[in-house]
Amino acid sequence: MLWMVTTATVTNPSWTLSKDKWLAMRISQNFSLQELVYSPTALHAGIDQEDHLDTNAVARITALVLAVLQPVRDQFGPTKVNSCFRSKPLNDLVNGSSNSAHCCQGTKSAADIEIYSEQVSNLQLAEWIRDNLNFDQLILENYNPDKVSKITGEPEGPNSGWVHVSYSSVGDNRKEVLRMVKDKKGKAKYYPGLTE
Repeated sequence: MLWMVTTATVTNPSWTLSKDKWLAMRISQNFSLQELVYSPTALHAGIDQEDHLDTNAVARITALVLAVLQPVRDQFGPTKVNSCFRSKPLNDLVNGSSNSAHCCQGTKSAADIEIYSEQVSNLQLAEWIRDNLNFDQLILENYNPDKVSKITGEPEGPNSGWVHVSYSSVGDNRKEVLRMVKDKKGKAKYYPGLTE
């Protein structure tokens, strides 16, 4: 059963099901709500993400999946969602911005993603999204094509970092494209474009 999305709300005729059952329902061919809510950081901190979901957040997550994540999955195959929904307690814990699209408040939602195949670099993923999909903000984060693993000594540059993508289900999407790198002090710096 799929969630039925309007621009403002989500209607789920099975809302009376147990939390586990409705979280397990697929919101697209390849994504369930549960995997978009799950966070190992929240789990370790004892934060129950599901307790903070509301119909607005579910609607925003669903819109992001249908507009961005499922098309990415259709194009590249299995897609890893590192982070999607962040409850307020989780967002506070990770020092996220109070207006982060990960919180799925208002009209926007966001996910940090990668492709499981090492044949697709995070730069290639970001370029494909930029050229083919509608989005609000696209950020290639912590990507370093020259990066070498400190453990194996093997190059990992093409697979370094991740892609942050947000989507606004109501109103215009800005199609803002940025890259984020950390300076020597570990502070995030944002620059226009995916590459220098």
